[in-house]
Amino acid sequence: MHFFRITLKNSMVYRWPILLSIASSVLYIAISLMLWRFLYRETPDMVSYMTKYTIVSNIIGMFYARGIAGRIGGKVSSGAFVTDLIRPINIFSMSWQMELAGICSSFLLSGLPIILVYSPFLIMNSGYYNFPAVLLAIILGHVLFLLIYALLGFSAFILIEIWPFGRLLDDTIRLLAGGFIPLAILPSFLRTLAYAMPFRFLYSFPLELLFGTADMSNLFENFVLIMVWICVFAILNIVMYRFALKKAVVQGG
Repeated sequence: MHFFRITLKNSMVYRWPILLSIASSVLYIAISLMLWRFLYRETPDMVSYMTKYTIVSNIIGMFYARGIAGRIGGKVSSGAFVTDLIRPINIFSMSWQMELAGICSSFLLSGLPIILVYSPFLIMNSGYYNFPAVLLAIILGHVLFLLIYALLGFSAFILIEIWPFGRLLDDTIRLLAGGFIPLAILPSFLRTLAYAMPFRFLYSFPLELLFGTADMSNLFENFVLIMVWICVFAILNIVMYRFALKKAVVQGG
């Protein structure tokens, strides 16, 4: 775990970026809460629910590492991918360790301050359930998210520049995963699309479990479905990685 330790130490070095990160995270949530308070000003129960939903969804988002796409894609674009092949650790494992360090740093520097600042809102009218299932859902969501963005990184061999696709993927996930608003609020056609895709397992599913709004009769089926999606994206990553190896050998001799 050398890459993890080095990246974690580097992320703690500069003070101003840390302070700005904390301030921006707290401010973003504050603006979102003001929006929901205005929209549901005549429905106190909905205001309370959306307040907890917004805070917790932002905390959950810190456990998802989108930077792996840029790390892998950047190595592909710069040609460093070829030199990484001779190292005693594969590019995916190295990138995951670095992203994991970023996640730990983000939670320590932004997640804990958010919890402290907004703890009164989290405690008020609290009703949280299924903590073991929620934790498992977040761990599996982390793996699924990692595989999705790793696949985007490897696709740089085909797309060359992946940042526009990364931005599109970010916005799509935030919308169809329930990262910004609950899926129940979406129009019916978007809600149908969201339930047909794997993104809902990243935000909506753990949040529904936590707030007790999930259909517990389908709990086992949902976890099986997450595992199926993880297997699908793992296979796609293996295929893309082998394609990358062949292309690197052909172009690099």
